[in-house]
Amino acid sequence: MREIYEILNTISPFELQAKWDNSGLNVGSLESCFQHLYIALEIDWQVIDSMQQDSLLITHHPLIFKPLQNFQINSYPCNLIAACIKKNIAVISMHTNFDITHLNQAFATKLELEKLGFAHTQTQDFSIIYMHKKQEQTSIESLAHSLKKTLNISFLRYSKATDFINNIYLTCGSNASSYIIANKNDCIITGDIKYHDAMIANSLGINFIEIGHFESECIFASLVAKILQKNDIQAIILNSHNPFKYLGESQ
Repeated sequence: MREIYEILNTISPFELQAKWDNSGLNVGSLESCFQHLYIALEIDWQVIDSMQQDSLLITHHPLIFKPLQNFQINSYPCNLIAACIKKNIAVISMHTNFDITHLNQAFATKLELEKLGFAHTQTQDFSIIYMHKKQEQTSIESLAHSLKKTLNISFLRYSKATDFINNIYLTCGSNASSYIIANKNDCIITGDIKYHDAMIANSLGINFIEIGHFESECIFASLVAKILQKNDIQAIILNSHNPFKYLGESQ
């Protein structure tokens, strides 16, 4: 397993992860061997049930975020860890380090922001910044409708603070706190926005578009699989499942 770990570390160095993150080896030993290699956005019961014994699973979201105070197997994440140990499944996670090196840019490409009149300028605090380059102005409503259509999703939330947008701060997953580095008339596109973050941003004249956490990161497994193929490593993609269901207007 150490060989795979080193390859992943070369692809996306674990040292780039945020201080609060827990990317790297979450379950298992680097000295152990495995028979099957899987990739999933994260671990849930369906993913565990789909894997065979003696496997290595590469995930985006770490199974362990905070130090464990105990190991009660009827509580999360110990219940899933115990199941992994029982099936001899090791887990390596590539989270914020992979956001920086690959996933944010892949998410931006998926959104086709350049076709909407925005140009990539820089990366700051886990956000990719796009500057508006069209002569005509873009409203938050038109941008939200364009993204909803591009992603072909049935549900999208946005918070309007100003009529028009200057720059976009884009982060897959959850980075609502990027309003700290944004400016008035900017727009933050991310996957999770809390009510109070939206209220704070509104008071500062900053707009929000919430794509959905799962929707912004669901490309992780296929992206990693393609990268590993370039290293002659074949992996099985397991589909993680969005924990949320949405009721449409017709329902």
